Formats: sequence, C-alpha cells, structure tokens
Amino acid sequence: MMLNRNYQNGMTAAGWLIIMAIVLFFIYLAIKLVPAYMEFGSIKSSMASVAEQKVTEKREVIRLLEGRFNVNSVTSIKAKDAKIKEATGGKALEVKYEKKIELFGNVSALLDFQHEVLLQ
Repeated sequence: MMLNRNYQNGMTAAGWLIIMAIVLFFIYLAIKLVPAYMEFGSIKSSMASVAEQKVTEKREVIRLLEGRFNVNSVTSIKAKDAKIKEATGGKALEVKYEKKIELFGNVSALLDFQHEVLLQ
C-alpha cells in the first residue's frame, strides 16, 4: 500500500496538457463571444435612452436610435430594423437579431438576441 502511494504524486504531463487545452478552448470562446454580448449591452442602453425621450413617432424613434447606434459603434443591426409594436401600457420598441460568429473551420456559434423596452 505505501509503495503504491509514492508513485502517485501529482498529475502527469498529459493530464496537464488536457486541462490546459480545455482552459484555452474556453478562453478562445470568451474572446470570440464577449464582444457580441458587449455590443448587445450597447444596444440595450441605446434603446433605454431612446425610451426615456418620450417619443412614440416611428420616424423620430428611428432617428434617435440611429444616432445612438452611431455613437456606440453598433454594427450588428441598423436602427431601421427596430420595430415599434403595441404592448400593454402603450408602445414598445423591440429589437431581434442573430449574430453568427465563426469559431474555427466550419464550426460557428449562432447567437440570438432579443430586447424590448416600453416607450414613455
């Protein structure tokens, strides 16, 4: 029993390589995916800012949203893709879009974003 215990100290090089490969894979995923989520955060804050302006006319809402998208460097979606729809309590500004991110080879990640804010 004691003799066997002396030979089992720590991990082998192969074990470390496997763990490092897994960690590096998740770091790579984060590097590729985090910018899309940060841009979605900019879209949400732009929509909230427009909703506070107390404007419900579609043309004016799109103009305000386009200006905020330009300032925040939003490229995944255009302001004209936003929809104004009827909601409980008034009108709502809604954005739905998909973003495809190529990871490696023929493997891609498809991110589906949706956000809605009530216009005041």
